[in-house]
Amino acid sequence: MKSKSPEGVFQVIDSFAIRKRKQFYLIDNITKGEIQKDWFINIGFNESLALTIRISEIEEVEMTSESEKHTLLIVDCDETAIDLLMGLNVGLEYLPITIDGED
Repeated sequence: MKSKSPEGVFQVIDSFAIRKRKQFYLIDNITKGEIQKDWFINIGFNESLALTIRISEIEEVEMTSESEKHTLLIVDCDETAIDLLMGLNVGLEYLPITIDGED
């Protein structure tokens, strides 16, 4: 179940998985509000349907090619969830972050 209004908005530039670790990653920056561990990323399919995924960890990362730091959201998931998330090709979009969601 989604919150009525998001606690934050996360601008995703790209996403990837490390299957051996059973984790999916979304990278870039918080553009509005805040994000906390155990809150939910909302990936919208249309106006009324969204997939919510629980944030397992949040890390700050640096890249050699950029002076700006980025935020890395880490999601623990199984092979089926990784396949689904990779198929969604999440990137170059803004995703709402909510306290409520479903695993």
